[in-house]
Amino acid sequence: MAPLVSVIIPVYNAENFLRETLESMIGQTYQNIEILCVDDGSTDSSPAILEEYKKKDGRIRVFRKENGGGGAARNYGLDRAAGEYLYFFDSDDVANKNLLEKAVSRALETNADLVAFNGYTFVENDLNKKTYKSGFNKNILKDVNSVFSYRDYPNSILSIVNVVPWNKIIRRDIVKKHNIRYDEISSSDDLTFSVLCAAVAERIAVVDNALMNYRLGHSGTITSTYANKLFNVKHALESTERQINALPYADQIRISLYNLILDNYCFIFTNYTFDFDTQQVKAFYEFLHTRFSDAKLGSLKRGCIRNEYTFALYESIKKHTYEEMRRIRAHDITVSLTSYPARIDYVHHVIENIAAQTLKPKRVLLWLSKQQFKNRNEDLPQSLIDCVSRGEVEIKWCNDDLRSHKKYFYTMQEYPNDIVITVDDDLIYPNTMISSLYQSYIAFPDCISGMRVHVVGLDKKKKKILDYAKWIKQFDRDILIPSKQLFATTGAGCLFPPGILDERAFNKQKLLELCPLADDIWVNLMALANGVGTVCAVRNFYLHYCAPQEDSLFWVNVNQHKNEEQYEAVRAWLERDLGTGYFYDAVSEQNDAFDLNDPLALIDYAEFLRLSKMSSDKKLNRAYAEKSELNAKLQKTYEEKAQRGKEINKLKAENLALSKKTAQFERKMRKIEKTFFFRVYRFLKRVFTR
Repeated sequence: MAPLVSVIIPVYNAENFLRETLESMIGQTYQNIEILCVDDGSTDSSPAILEEYKKKDGRIRVFRKENGGGGAARNYGLDRAAGEYLYFFDSDDVANKNLLEKAVSRALETNADLVAFNGYTFVENDLNKKTYKSGFNKNILKDVNSVFSYRDYPNSILSIVNVVPWNKIIRRDIVKKHNIRYDEISSSDDLTFSVLCAAVAERIAVVDNALMNYRLGHSGTITSTYANKLFNVKHALESTERQINALPYADQIRISLYNLILDNYCFIFTNYTFDFDTQQVKAFYEFLHTRFSDAKLGSLKRGCIRNEYTFALYESIKKHTYEEMRRIRAHDITVSLTSYPARIDYVHHVIENIAAQTLKPKRVLLWLSKQQFKNRNEDLPQSLIDCVSRGEVEIKWCNDDLRSHKKYFYTMQEYPNDIVITVDDDLIYPNTMISSLYQSYIAFPDCISGMRVHVVGLDKKKKKILDYAKWIKQFDRDILIPSKQLFATTGAGCLFPPGILDERAFNKQKLLELCPLADDIWVNLMALANGVGTVCAVRNFYLHYCAPQEDSLFWVNVNQHKNEEQYEAVRAWLERDLGTGYFYDAVSEQNDAFDLNDPLALIDYAEFLRLSKMSSDKKLNRAYAEKSELNAKLQKTYEEKAQRGKEINKLKAENLALSKKTAQFERKMRKIEKTFFFRVYRFLKRVFTR
């Protein structure tokens, strides 16, 4: 017989979405379920909706309790559940019809205690704009079809299944046996529960499909302040650590526990915006500053660092005092880009992509030249005007046309205290781009952070910098390691800390004379002239274009060797003041500088190129597939838009015709009402209808 699944839904003031959520559950293709709805003291119509659906479907059970938060409501439902498996679902989310069928099928097939799966996130009511959301860390698993436990992944088991309620079904017996509960706090209540379930499960399996839709932009719980969230995470992690330490095999998963603690502390520290001047935040930072001793951190480094970003961030936290970190975090983030007439129809894709970032910037600025758009806003496409109307971008007009240099030139001068992130008008970025760059900045606040970097090629025998064509392109073997030999490409997503460039960078005359076509060469050399290094912020970044490339500067600079000409011109000009050989000395100052004349380096480089080629081929094939899919969707959208336009025009015409006929009819009626015959008709009607 198919096992009973207990679906537990905490409900608090969810009237706008509750019906959709319940419909998605009662419509499951897997029928043997009980749905336990725990109303957590709602003050809207949620209780009435629950009663309505209780009458509609006998599998629904409704409970009411005083408000205590999501954790308390889930525990209340857990205590009353009878199913073999548990599934926790939120009152504003939407499940795919086959969610439980697929999850239970996998559980029965593998005899799993826990089955994890993926989902999508979407904003408010727009299910058409979904973003894939992983429910487990696929990159850790050797095989997604395998069944595993802490014995297979002792150093990472606590980081495989993501800490959210919606991404797993769990065997109720293991929850009862180990007395696993949700923390009854206003946020992070699911951390301890999720981690402990993964720690004690003897058999874990995954379904590598997105089975549900998680709604963003709505909270059905009483919100807590950001400062409270810091201490809720602290409470949850301390509770988790205490219970993990009580397990007989705690020492075997100690590294995984440290990774989990480090990941969560650093995540909340970098992804939440809060007032750094409050005593609560100061106390939290000082706690975090000393949370891991050097010895404990060393054991983690020697063991298994799951997340290089987290480790670099925490090293920065240990390095900087509270006051120093307060100054580092005090700056707003401004995203800056430019465009021109040939690309302006596509730029809305980039702006919408920036608006969907997990970490939001303070502002997004699009710099346009008055020389190229004579009629200003009248020359702009409606898609861009819509972005402005939604507050996703501010258009800034400049008198000169500095080509690609516009993306940084004006913003850095107008907002000198801001962190400036430059992007291009033809690229789609991962939704974690700003977050990744900002984490890199927190770890290395005095460096440029790039999503895509090259290694400047050196000939140590001749003591010269090699031509651009001989550099190592898109190098991501060593991330989060500052180096002056790295060269950040500004369009791929590049973060500049405040004040990183001096007045030489804003010499418009020299810029146009020496380096008019390559803003990245200009700013990289200007930063290097100030002794500034660069950090590669991510691995496996690839260029995903959303606009035609026929007239791009890349083809001009690379195919016509303009990069070499411009690099040499800027270098020679700067070395008049800095001294001959300054840039070679700066780039080669590190002992591990990459020398292409060193045989060992060449062997290493050859292997790197081989692996890079394999990776590039995969990325290229994926990019072509995505481009084809995108073009197909775009074409379909254009066709639908055109069809809607025709339908709207047709309806408008019909509406106008009906309005005219109505007006004519009303005029005729008024004339008829004035006639003798109509008055007789009205008199007779009154007589005979009495």
